[in-house]
Amino acid sequence: MELKCVVAIVRPGLAEVLERKLGAIDIHGVTVTRVRGFGAHPNLFADDWTREHIKIEIFVQAESVDALIKTIMDIAHVGEAGNGGVAVMPVEKFFPRSQPVRVDSLIRRACRRSSGA
Repeated sequence: MELKCVVAIVRPGLAEVLERKLGAIDIHGVTVTRVRGFGAHPNLFADDWTREHIKIEIFVQAESVDALIKTIMDIAHVGEAGNGGVAVMPVEKFFPRSQPVRVDSLIRRACRRSSGA
């Protein structure tokens, strides 16, 4: 079984929509992190060039990568200015958790943190 790590940087408001769509394509594990950064075209006139986004990391079997990327790109409009990006990386070794974690609760927690609630 060949694994890949898909990393997506998306706008914070998209987390709940992604949550539903990931479940629909049978993705059951995700890591969500609040991040700040800027891309190739920062706002040079702003005091702070960085913007808040959410980084989503998903370990998935190689044959599921294309469906996962399409889902993320369709929802997040990745490729348009300021909407983030998606990367796919090989996984040399993977040691899974012993207990399952619900994707929806993780994403909701990250959203609450990003909104200051």
